[in-house]
Amino acid sequence: MISAQTAFISGSDTICDNGVGAMLKVDFSGVAPFTFVYEINGISQNSITTQNSPYFINTKTKGTYVLSQFNDAVAIGTVSGSAVVTILESPTSLIHLLSDTLPVINPIANFTSNSIGDVVAWEWSFGDNTVNETLENPKHVYPIDNEGVGLTGVYQSALIILDANGCSDTAIHQVFVQEEYWFYIPTSFTPDNDKLNDKFCIEYHAIRENTFLFKVYNVQGDLMFQSTNPQNLKCSLNRGWDGVYFITQKDLPADTYVYELYFQDFEGWKHKEYGSIKLVR
Repeated sequence: MISAQTAFISGSDTICDNGVGAMLKVDFSGVAPFTFVYEINGISQNSITTQNSPYFINTKTKGTYVLSQFNDAVAIGTVSGSAVVTILESPTSLIHLLSDTLPVINPIANFTSNSIGDVVAWEWSFGDNTVNETLENPKHVYPIDNEGVGLTGVYQSALIILDANGCSDTAIHQVFVQEEYWFYIPTSFTPDNDKLNDKFCIEYHAIRENTFLFKVYNVQGDLMFQSTNPQNLKCSLNRGWDGVYFITQKDLPADTYVYELYFQDFEGWKHKEYGSIKLVR
């Protein structure tokens, strides 16, 4: 006589080792509750009692699954079926950058995928609401303002990779765009009113303007010019020193002059620079 109490396991599955588990199904006939034991590769697992039919086993353990014991509320039943769980090794997503910190001048990041595995697809996001890239090693320019200067901030980049088996992995990497001071000082100028290089002018970024002091001396050490306002010397504002003696406002002769420059950068570090300027007439 065939028993009315039966349990049947099914649902073979192949999963990635970093993904969701395999879902195996155990169907029962009989009167709840149902109590059963299953084995993985011949090793018995803990007894389970459930009211549900079917009952689902969520697992990340590879091997062959069979039922070894079953009974319902009335009697011992029979078991049948089997399931095989195969687990694939997933790739490992790795992001490489020469530097995690980018300057506001040319905030360009050269991303490299150093991922491990048989990778067939890459998807990059850069944390700045731009379109994702599918190149293996993309170059990305972070947001800049109207003057071409990068927007400071912390951007969370991510790389999702997919291998030939359909397994994936994701890596996260923070990129910092930070202020970086710079200063441009020319070595010569020609105040001859030909509208080419007529003024000695400077360019700078991320300095504390209220700490600025610029002095020019002749070879005898006499003060010829000075300024405490860097904007009065800024090239992009069409300003600068026109080569006149600051006391008499008379043109200085062609010669080599020396300068002293003092300022603090945006972080408060003090800078003291010396150099020479050729005044050509």
